[in-house]
Amino acid sequence: MTDSVTHSAQPILIEVFLRSRASADTVEMLRETVTRLHRLEKRHGCIDVRVRTWSSVRPAIERLADTGPSVSRIVETFQSWADRAGYTLRPAFTEHQTPSRLGHDAMSEIRVPVVCVAVYEDGDLQYVAPCSDGDRIHTVDECLSMLEDDETDPVSDQDDPSEPPRKWPGDHVEDTAQESE
Repeated sequence: MTDSVTHSAQPILIEVFLRSRASADTVEMLRETVTRLHRLEKRHGCIDVRVRTWSSVRPAIERLADTGPSVSRIVETFQSWADRAGYTLRPAFTEHQTPSRLGHDAMSEIRVPVVCVAVYEDGDLQYVAPCSDGDRIHTVDECLSMLEDDETDPVSDQDDPSEPPRKWPGDHVEDTAQESE
């Protein structure tokens, strides 16, 4: 990835995913995130921002749709990036088994965070937030701050940040579980 948005000759796509069933308490934070991204898009002609909604899914049910898997395929792509880059999507993304009330087999469910940002450069996925390197969580807020500072590589060594990152709902597994109910 290049070091600066202004020096990048390659187009940058930033996809932001907002959980469609987010609580009313988080709507203003989501609005701020989208506003920040649109300001970034206006400031740099090489950046395209796309806002999408998504929700937690049961892949078996998603496969029944005429359109096929969408959320589960996106999460698989993000997981593949995380595996290659040495990150994990946990605790923001979780997969668990949901029991059947009728005695049938349990079914897998993928829970997604309230907000997620994916950064693509020249069509290649470069970064997903939130993610974790095992020691700490790299948040959406940190990713946006780096992009606003003209850095296209949102991963930086921020062991001693001057300001703590905003804790977004969904950055932690307990928040994710509460939000999806």
